Amino acid sequence: MPALRRALAAPLVICCLAFAGPTSAQTFTWWDDAREMAVTQSSAELVKEVRQRTGMAQLQYVNRIINNAARQREEKTDIWKGFDRLTRDGYGDCEDFAIAKYQILRAAGVSADRLDFLAARDTLTPTYHAVLRYQRDDGSHLVLDNLTPLILPETQRTDLTPIVTFDEQHSALWKNHRFVPVDPSRVTLGGKLLSERMSNLMHY
Repeated sequence: MPALRRALAAPLVICCLAFAGPTSAQTFTWWDDAREMAVTQSSAELVKEVRQRTGMAQLQYVNRIINNAARQREEKTDIWKGFDRLTRDGYGDCEDFAIAKYQILRAAGVSADRLDFLAARDTLTPTYHAVLRYQRDDGSHLVLDNLTPLILPETQRTDLTPIVTFDEQHSALWKNHRFVPVDPSRVTLGGKLLSERMSNLMHY
């Protein structure tokens, strides 16, 4: 996430972001570890299969397939990709995987209130990392990460130090060990205000 690294050096500036909703006619290929074979299907078929699952099984299914549909690659130009472009290119950065999961889960009927994005410092690498969060009924979050098939509670991801989180309606900065709401018009995303981008997350 080169642009994210540069952007986080300045207050309230986050990396460039772009979304593209999945196109039902487009096919993609992912590697099925269990069957040790490549599977080709359309995004419409994937969404249908995701809808047939609920709870953790649904999250694990999406996390596994999208993690296995492209390879992790840090790009010099930090152009964020949606599901279609990520699977078409066959590679992407961490935020691209998070966006793809967001779009598929939303298309499968998961409420936007359940999902948001987290930019964090990865204390193990150390680099900056982006993941998708799923909010449970008790208000806690599960983390969907392109670097692991495990979906863990955020409280167990001690390797991630939060920086900022946002969804289509809200944004918050991590300050004094808690998230503090921030006016999205004060946060810049790749030259555009976060307030301009948040309402269009499914349409980029």
